[in-house]
Amino acid sequence: MSGTYCFMNSVVQAFASLSYLRPQIEDIHARAVALDVETPVIDSLRDLLHALNIPHSSPRAIKPIQLINALSVDPEGRTNPLLFSREHQDAQELFQLLSECIKREATAVDKEYLRDRGLGAISNTNGSSRHKNLGFTVFDGLTANRRSCVVCGYTEAVMHFSFDNWQLAVPRVPYCTIYDCLHDYTRLEKLTDCICRKCSVLATHQKLLAEAERMTALMTIEPNPSPSRKKRVREARKLEGRVKTAIEEGRIEEDIPGVKLEKVYSKESTKQVMVARAPHVLTLHLNRSLHFGYYASKNTCQVEFPEFLDLSPFATSGQLSTKPDLPISSPHQLHQLAPSATQSHHRTLYQLSAVVCHYGQHSYGHYICYRRKPRPVSAGAARFFPPKLPCPWDCRCERCIQFGPIRVDDGFDNRRRPGYGWLRISDDSVQEVGFETVALESSSAFMLFYEKVLQPRVSSARQQATKGSEDTVRPEDALSKEPKLAQEGDTQSQGSGSRTKDVQPRVVRNVSTRRPDSPIPQPKPKAPGLLVSTPSLMRGGSYYNAQSQQPQSQPQANGHVRMPATASESWYRPASPPQLHPPPHSNSPSKSQSRVPVPSTTAIQYQPQRLQI
Repeated sequence: MSGTYCFMNSVVQAFASLSYLRPQIEDIHARAVALDVETPVIDSLRDLLHALNIPHSSPRAIKPIQLINALSVDPEGRTNPLLFSREHQDAQELFQLLSECIKREATAVDKEYLRDRGLGAISNTNGSSRHKNLGFTVFDGLTANRRSCVVCGYTEAVMHFSFDNWQLAVPRVPYCTIYDCLHDYTRLEKLTDCICRKCSVLATHQKLLAEAERMTALMTIEPNPSPSRKKRVREARKLEGRVKTAIEEGRIEEDIPGVKLEKVYSKESTKQVMVARAPHVLTLHLNRSLHFGYYASKNTCQVEFPEFLDLSPFATSGQLSTKPDLPISSPHQLHQLAPSATQSHHRTLYQLSAVVCHYGQHSYGHYICYRRKPRPVSAGAARFFPPKLPCPWDCRCERCIQFGPIRVDDGFDNRRRPGYGWLRISDDSVQEVGFETVALESSSAFMLFYEKVLQPRVSSARQQATKGSEDTVRPEDALSKEPKLAQEGDTQSQGSGSRTKDVQPRVVRNVSTRRPDSPIPQPKPKAPGLLVSTPSLMRGGSYYNAQSQQPQSQPQANGHVRMPATASESWYRPASPPQLHPPPHSNSPSKSQSRVPVPSTTAIQYQPQRLQI
């Protein structure tokens, strides 16, 4: 492979750490196979993410040839120079490319799903959300944008725009926090060069009124005005009446037939952007570029980022303000509710999953990735559980003190010790570190990946008070997507799920020839105490994990991970956490299955990898 691929290594490793992304990739892949839709990027990314999270018995290098080939050509047939160049590339550009490809292929699958259902999709009550959320991905969120004129007090309609990442400008100061960057992004801005619609309509009305009065006065002076002059006076008063009626009825945004509006620039107006619907995966891009004429440099400001992020101060509540001098929505409005309804459930909490860092200057350098250590295979379906807040934020119970308020499962979330729980991946070098090491990368942090924390279900009154502005305008647009995890021995979950159980592929197609299903290769059972390793995406090296032989622990069913069940009729619902514990019978293997003891995961020690040229 030609070129420098450290930017790809860091981004794909960050993707592999996202617990929300893996179930959606599996869901799209299963429906694409059932509907015979080509999804080359999702197929290659699915296999790559699986390989990066499964241990292997020997060190080896992973070459993402399939993913590079899938990304190298766009739908129009043009070659993408991002992956075929020896020049320094941008990790954020690759993230944008991957996000767009996932969204495009997910949209194609959703459209084919609706086309196959025909009239059934119209009669189905669940079809409304499917139509409005075509191609929805875990990175997608909505922002509420408002622009108001301070002179006349007019506020345009609050517009909602989708986003998959936020580009935060890093200030030119020695030190700041990520909250400072978010506050600067969502603060109330003052503008002086915006055209105000209402001021333009008012100015147009004054001009037409003055013109009509002038022509009327001239007509009264003449003893015998001509018919053409009378017609012009009638037309002027007609246009003035249309504009006056539009002002009185509040139809400022509507076009007025026959009237050309005057463009009036407001002397002072305000603009603000806030989060209307928080995404499942919040991706923050720290823009460190500084431009001085024709010269560009890198901003090395130390941006402190926390392990747990509270997005509530930057998100809208159920009440929106149209006053120009006030924010769109203020979090303090929630405090007006009863104390029993104002627990910590209104918080929009996120947990850090990966950090992409850049070393070097603006035009060259090296990318590395810090990601959370993959959960052991013995965790089963819990390997892909998103972070959860099982107790109130200020709870002081024994489990919250031991494992923290935000956790996945008490039995496996034991990585809060210093020096453990995170992996530092730099090409062929992989080391296990703690969050205290990750936090030291404040001057080189380039991209932050946060995952939304699932919270307990709240009451209906609380939901009405805390829903975002986008849900306030269209409550039927709320997502109804819940994950379902596959059970042991379920061999049909990848291609036939509840989401597509009423979808029959067309008989004229041949899925086996056009769109073959490439199942994930399952690891072979290993003897107890055998060396295992976690593969890394790199150019010419590999690494392994030295593990001492441990006594036989609790046996695992078949030695491989239970993948999340795909193709469910609905996916993640933000207000409704998924079932975090599989049914009791899911962990009981049949007698015919092989029972292979799994070595203890606490003895794994990560060592620098060895290059294999």
